[in-house]
Amino acid sequence: MKEYFQKVSEYLFNNLEPNEILILNFDAEQTDFVRFNHAKIRQAGNVNQATLTLSLIFKRKSLNSIIRLSLDYKKDSVLLLRTLYYLRREIPELPQDPYLMYERNINSFHRETNITLLDSTSITDSILHDCHSLDMVGILSSGGIMKGFSNSLGQSNWHENQSFNFDWSMYTNSGKAIKQNYSDQVWDQKIFTSLVEESKHKLNVIDNKEHMIKPGEYKVYLCPSALNEIVDMLSWGGFSYKANKIGSSPLHLMMKGEKKFNKAVSFSEDLTNGISPKFHSDGFIKPDITELIVNGEYKSSLISPRSALEYSVNHNAAEYYESPVSINLKEGNIQNDDILQTLKDGIYISNLWYLNFSDLNNGRVTGLTRFGCFKVTNGEFEGPINTMRFDETVYNIFGDKLIGLTNNKQLLIDSSTYEERSTHSSTIPGAIVDDFKMTL
Repeated sequence: MKEYFQKVSEYLFNNLEPNEILILNFDAEQTDFVRFNHAKIRQAGNVNQATLTLSLIFKRKSLNSIIRLSLDYKKDSVLLLRTLYYLRREIPELPQDPYLMYERNINSFHRETNITLLDSTSITDSILHDCHSLDMVGILSSGGIMKGFSNSLGQSNWHENQSFNFDWSMYTNSGKAIKQNYSDQVWDQKIFTSLVEESKHKLNVIDNKEHMIKPGEYKVYLCPSALNEIVDMLSWGGFSYKANKIGSSPLHLMMKGEKKFNKAVSFSEDLTNGISPKFHSDGFIKPDITELIVNGEYKSSLISPRSALEYSVNHNAAEYYESPVSINLKEGNIQNDDILQTLKDGIYISNLWYLNFSDLNNGRVTGLTRFGCFKVTNGEFEGPINTMRFDETVYNIFGDKLIGLTNNKQLLIDSSTYEERSTHSSTIPGAIVDDFKMTL
């Protein structure tokens, strides 16, 4: 893939006219998919695809076109040259872009981490072995993801890695379910087996009598997957420089210094795991780590090149949507084996869904409990709870009401496959929170 991208890049750059600048972004994947139902393979297939985005720049004007490549050079070269001619013809009709910014320095970056191929057949056998006696449904995606950048000024960037994502649920005869996810770059059978055993333990009590929880404030444990849903909402502008400037960020009050989180809370954008590319779509190289919140205080925002021009500040190569692509929440001190005893009497929340802001300016989020939420009494699972709506501020969850974070974190790779597999990820511990508001 890398050589092919270099070949089409050279071809297009050789067909440019004076004063034209061309930026190319390459997105490719070689993915195996396996769908399971009743712990049996129901569908298997693979996707081998590549996309090229052409961005032509001329006299401070820019115009883009996205082309799905056939990976047949003879066919692709004809289509790409026609696309270049189309962009050249149309670009004079556009106005100048006052915030146009792209990397002018030749600062190339190449990363090929974990390029040893994942064995999807072996992974599938492991799944079938551990789940053969269970009513399991899920989907496994695994394989390589490639990202490339080049421009006619001479810069080239390349990112390539292997990863997998297994998203599954286990059902009882009554139809109740436990949902789990295991994603990483290297399959570890011990980790997967422990997740299956954890699910089995929850399945043993999920058919117990359902406990009707009334509206009120409860001590809760938020599993990494549940806490990640709240972090996702926080990322809707929370760390965006522009959103904080115009007041549309859920952390606007924190950025102004009027609010703080618990000192145990530190968020960062951490690209060192190699899942997301370390370069911007316009060529800028991103820092390995960008500290966002440190010891409960807002430290810095994600600043895109366009925001940098608009507000006359230095950027940190954030994408134009200014949301984290690889967020990391620092672990705490609660041992995994002590979670239930620390919770003691409260609610164990495995999953949340249908989240939205109920008060954006004050960081208030609402949503519903989902799979595998239990009433815990004296440090033991008692039984499942009814579906409840919560309504709580991030300043309580990560602030005064935070009892603690777990010492182990879970890597959660975004399972989205719309158009292509996502490279976004989160590395999140669990959290125990007091006075968590259940509303109805």
